[in-house]
Amino acid sequence: MEQTAPILRIEKISLQDGSGLRTVVFFKGCPLRCAWCSTPESHSATPERAYQANKCTLCGRCVQACPSGALSFSPDKGLSWDSGKCTQCLRCAAACPTGATKVYGEYQTVAQVMRHIHRDEVFYFHSGGGVTLSGGDVLCYPDFAHALLTECKESLINTAAELTMYGDYDRIRQVYPLLNTALIDLKCMDSALHQKWTGQPNDGILQNIHRAAHEFPDVDIHIRVPLIWGVNDDPASIRQTAEFSASLPHCTALEFLPYHRLGQQTYAYLDRPYPLADLPTMTLPEARDKVACLSGRDWPFPVLISKEPAFPAS
Repeated sequence: MEQTAPILRIEKISLQDGSGLRTVVFFKGCPLRCAWCSTPESHSATPERAYQANKCTLCGRCVQACPSGALSFSPDKGLSWDSGKCTQCLRCAAACPTGATKVYGEYQTVAQVMRHIHRDEVFYFHSGGGVTLSGGDVLCYPDFAHALLTECKESLINTAAELTMYGDYDRIRQVYPLLNTALIDLKCMDSALHQKWTGQPNDGILQNIHRAAHEFPDVDIHIRVPLIWGVNDDPASIRQTAEFSASLPHCTALEFLPYHRLGQQTYAYLDRPYPLADLPTMTLPEARDKVACLSGRDWPFPVLISKEPAFPAS
């Protein structure tokens, strides 16, 4: 039986996750719970229900289709969902005529994903693009990712992956050497803060990054740091992150990503509270002010803010 993995979505012609035009394959499932996560629909490793009230006509078909009594309707409250009764059978989504109830994720085979990728090959070769694996966490599915990346390499397709670098190093070894570029998410350097804001310490993560960088120095490393108010935006944290990045062979960029709320609406669709509802977004000028502490030194890589230079080259 061919192996499968839960795929959240496959995005076409992306310019955000590597060089050129790229097909981005988002896996579903992640061991981290970053408070600022913009893809909460990637947390669970299985397909799950989401509900958009603005699309709902209150026809009641989902209530009738639910075998566990998790859905109910009343004129004053509208549609109600009892998550404790829900078994995620997803019959409600199949019964919904408007798409108000939808499903995040589906199990796909390597062959199914490759069919999407092969349709976009002409864009890769004209733009210098390729395929990027993202998440969730790619490393939750090392066998599947290894098979998928192997097929990409056999087709001469440039490969990248957005990696948390969390977990057993044997999983990393299955994926990392098949990459042209590792897009490594480095949340913060302090392990206690990392545990507080992501649910896991970072000691193993930093060790894995250092080990993989030295074991596979031909893989380009692009460090990406979500810049979050009160978490990792102080000069000491920013400098420590840059120093660590400078210690890695072939680190080609250090990029800071100002905090945004792009995933906030998705939390509502999933009936979950947004953890940072009171935190203001960070503007590009505010992010430049934060990162200015790195100016005046010749770093071995460009320092970027959302793909743009953080300050003029020294």
